[in-house]
Amino acid sequence: MDSHSPLTSKTGHRRRARLILFCLLLTSATASAGTLGEAIDSALDLEGQRARVGALRDEGEATRRQAESLVAGDPGLRVKHLSDQAIANEGAYEWEAMVELPLWMPGQRTARQAVAAALGEQAETLAGLLRWEMAGRVREAVWNARLTQGRADQAAQALANARALATTVDKRLAAGDLARVDALVAHQAVLDREAEHQSARMEAEEALARYRHLTGQTTLPDDSDEAVPPDLSDQLPPDHPLMREADSAVGVARRQRDQARSERTGHPVLSLGTTVTRDARGADQNTALQLELSIPFGLASQSAPSIAAAERVYTEQASERQSLLRQAEAELIAAHLGRRGAAESLAIAERRQEAAREAFALVRRAFELGEADLTTRLRAEDSAREANVALELRRLEQGRARARLNQALGVIPQ
Repeated sequence: MDSHSPLTSKTGHRRRARLILFCLLLTSATASAGTLGEAIDSALDLEGQRARVGALRDEGEATRRQAESLVAGDPGLRVKHLSDQAIANEGAYEWEAMVELPLWMPGQRTARQAVAAALGEQAETLAGLLRWEMAGRVREAVWNARLTQGRADQAAQALANARALATTVDKRLAAGDLARVDALVAHQAVLDREAEHQSARMEAEEALARYRHLTGQTTLPDDSDEAVPPDLSDQLPPDHPLMREADSAVGVARRQRDQARSERTGHPVLSLGTTVTRDARGADQNTALQLELSIPFGLASQSAPSIAAAERVYTEQASERQSLLRQAEAELIAAHLGRRGAAESLAIAERRQEAAREAFALVRRAFELGEADLTTRLRAEDSAREANVALELRRLEQGRARARLNQALGVIPQ
């Protein structure tokens, strides 16, 4: 067949298309995994938490518009009609139309404006709190995925070592240096490592799947290995998102309590309108302007329930703030201890790994020289493998400890 036949040309096009598709997939797979802040933003968008901030801002804006109104409440129209039609039927009647305007008492408008400002501030602190809370969830998901992947990597290396050993044992069996039982033991070790690798790989895939479900991101962020602030302190920072939101909640409750106290007397009502009367049929119609002012007494017994309810909410918010402060302080102490414990565990794991590595090197050399049996070699290899796994996990736990400390300090990735 001619090399330039349509069939050959079509095959070449398909090959080039496959090559281009492969390059695109490779480029997509090796693209930047993004940042921790982007993962947090994506998680917030997926859960729709930011709608709470918008709703709180809308409430504050509505309260502000209400406080800027010329009247203190909803105006009303009052119409009254009197007639003698059902009694004397002499044509007498009276029409009255009044517009009722609730008025502000001194301090009431200011109290509502203060509530509006407090709600706006709470919306801003709520945005920070939601991002901080999501940062904690994303951090834990990231490090769970990294730790399980570390176990899977170590299990894969152990499997490769077991297969290499089984190959060596098979060669020595063929040469007559080892017995058949040694080959069976070596291949049994390969099966054990395969089971461990399969289990570790499934755990890693599940952890990564949970991270993807939380954030919608396919890969872990590049900057997940965080650094702690240089000016590290054992004290809770004053701008901690949890405490800022708690302070703003207390502020809103305080302003609402002040509003309830300012409105204990109610609102005076100014009524403006006209009155049209006629004494008898054929008589002249009289029109007059009418002005009324209704002032409530403001009895303490009537306003006491609303004031007491506002006082209760304020007390609950203040108590909740104190409870949150104690909780945040305890979490910061635990994070500091966790970081110190992780550092101490790493030092121990390094010494253990070094000792296990030297012991395994000696036993492996003895096995190669025929001075040690396979069981002794496998036992030394298991100890070395366990030490390697422990060391790798302790190293990864350093990053998780730093991430948890940053979370306890209120550090939010941007």
